[in-house]
Amino acid sequence: MKKITDWIIMLIVFVVIVALVVLGLNYYFPQHSTNNQSSSPTRTVHKIAKVQKKTVHVTALGDSLTQGVGDSKNEGGYTKRLTKKLKSTYHLKAIISNYGIAGERSDQILKRVKENTKLQNSLKNADVITLTVGGNDLFQALQKYSTSSEGKFTLSLEKLNIKYATQVQDLLKQVRHYNSTAPIYVFGIYNPFFVYFPNITQINRAVTNFNETTKAAVSQSSSAYFISVDKLLSQGQYQSSKALAELKQGSTAKSISDMQISKIESNLENTKEKNIYLSSSDHFHPNPTGYDQMTRLLLRSMKTHEQWLYKD
Repeated sequence: MKKITDWIIMLIVFVVIVALVVLGLNYYFPQHSTNNQSSSPTRTVHKIAKVQKKTVHVTALGDSLTQGVGDSKNEGGYTKRLTKKLKSTYHLKAIISNYGIAGERSDQILKRVKENTKLQNSLKNADVITLTVGGNDLFQALQKYSTSSEGKFTLSLEKLNIKYATQVQDLLKQVRHYNSTAPIYVFGIYNPFFVYFPNITQINRAVTNFNETTKAAVSQSSSAYFISVDKLLSQGQYQSSKALAELKQGSTAKSISDMQISKIESNLENTKEKNIYLSSSDHFHPNPTGYDQMTRLLLRSMKTHEQWLYKD
């Protein structure tokens, strides 16, 4: 008898618990009958379609890579190529203002941004800003210190990198002062002598350090993007592990003392460039194929970050 009573009590408790759960669910998640649906108006979500710009203004700022030095086709380096690519890809008109000056270091580019009112107005009106910087900072120092001892050479470049870090940060801040929204696409630098001296780690390390410094400064600026060209333009056609190993095996120069930048430039004069992406006229700047690659990488980054393409 006691067992039957216990079962009845357990059954009643179970029924009460189920009833409480159902009541609770109905309280917190009330079901609307078909009769009440008319009293609750349905919300219509209107999606706002993005409107693409018909004209895009690009301000290209920087050194000889922006100016287009080495482009034997006289197509303005990556800038005019970008105009054509934007037209064919997005069916829009790209107006590019080129403020590239060969030989300028980061401090000189910064000075122009601070003082050149025409450049300032171009930055203010830009939908896209591109920048090449750092190459002259490093390679002017290489010319100066290439005859120094390895210790002095390394120390000098480390000090220069610290100074460069401040200058490139100030440059990006100054650009942002005139335009707070347009995306900034910043190219890294490369080693134009790599295919001749692949085993000289001091130069390769210096290029890497400068790129890391630029990349860090870019990461601290809003809507700014770093475009790496080092591996592609430095190694040229020697991209595979096998090709690279053979290239290094064929080079006898092992340290900075085995080379002098000024002698390299004179020795290479009137010879065909070994790197398929660099110019045979100066063995330093990209040739048309090299600028094609720079344009491809720039456009790829612009496609990934397309805020420049649409109207507000």
